Amino acid sequence: MTDSQEKSGSTGSSLYAPKSGSDSQADSLFSIPRMGAEVGYDVATDDDVPPFRTSGLVCFILGLLSFSATVAWQMLILPIAAIIFGVIAMRRWTGQRPAGTTVAVIGLLLASGFGAAGVAIPMAKNKTMGDQAVYFAGEYLELVGRGDTELALELRKEARNRQVNEMNLQKAYAEDPIARETMENESENAMIESIRKAGSDIPWELAEPPRVFVKYNNERVDTYWVDPSGRVKDKIQILMQWTPNEKTNTGEWHVNLFQVARELIVAPSVL
Repeated sequence: MTDSQEKSGSTGSSLYAPKSGSDSQADSLFSIPRMGAEVGYDVATDDDVPPFRTSGLVCFILGLLSFSATVAWQMLILPIAAIIFGVIAMRRWTGQRPAGTTVAVIGLLLASGFGAAGVAIPMAKNKTMGDQAVYFAGEYLELVGRGDTELALELRKEARNRQVNEMNLQKAYAEDPIARETMENESENAMIESIRKAGSDIPWELAEPPRVFVKYNNERVDTYWVDPSGRVKDKIQILMQWTPNEKTNTGEWHVNLFQVARELIVAPSVL
């Protein structure tokens, strides 16, 4: 009676029978049970479990962190790393689709989007800053050519240090000893005197593209100008600085440096 029960339990039921039908497989002890609507209670082998690619998960995490590239261009290293891990995760495979490839695709999309924004935003900002600085520097050269010395001196100050708009600048500079001395020094400047003599109708041209940079947390644009008519022999350097106004939530330009261009003996990045 016992033998028949054991025999019937071993042959009549496939509850714990391996998929191959053989009891001698060594890996059957580590097989994973599964339930199917048609096959009933069966056993999943290692071939039924898709491989997991960790590089896909790393790509997804780096893709999320790539948002920081839109704030600081130095963080562009994150979307670049995400794309590298994504390419590794999406390499060719055989058999079932590996787990982790779906999140790798999402990570690649995030990294590509944030990376492109991290490149485009600084470029657009530099273009805008450069165009504005060139415009105001050109206006300043015209102002100096007209002989408006008082206003030209005011524009070399930051906005918070300038005289009020309603004040008579000529009278203020004439009555203030320090301002009067500054005016006298300005009049003795050979460069400024040559610009005045040439007049305000000089067709100034940029000698080189404007250079946008940050120094001491201040946005600056370095511009160099030449007179194609030849009335002003020197190349003029005008360094414009953009200063944010916390009260009005706007920015204001002022002339940080106005001089004859000199050859640098060190690289600008060192300065």
